[in-house]
Amino acid sequence: MELKEFINKGYTINAQVSVVETHEVDLENLEEDVGDNLGEVIDTWIDDREPVSYDILDPDGELISGYKPTLFDDEDVRAFIANL
Repeated sequence: MELKEFINKGYTINAQVSVVETHEVDLENLEEDVGDNLGEVIDTWIDDREPVSYDILDPDGELISGYKPTLFDDEDVRAFIANL
């Protein structure tokens, strides 16, 4: 399938990325378990230490690229689309 046809038919490409969140911590009530003292998220960014993988969804929103990540770059995605 050509990319234009892929888009026109309503298929979707989702990027799966790891993110890191920074939380406020209540230091006045700090106990052994820091997790109990986490407050609001104050910052979020992409963790670029792990590779981005891509999922392909059909027009109904069903995952068609499989649950195990296999699409890691533009070439992988284009090859998958070409084989639809």
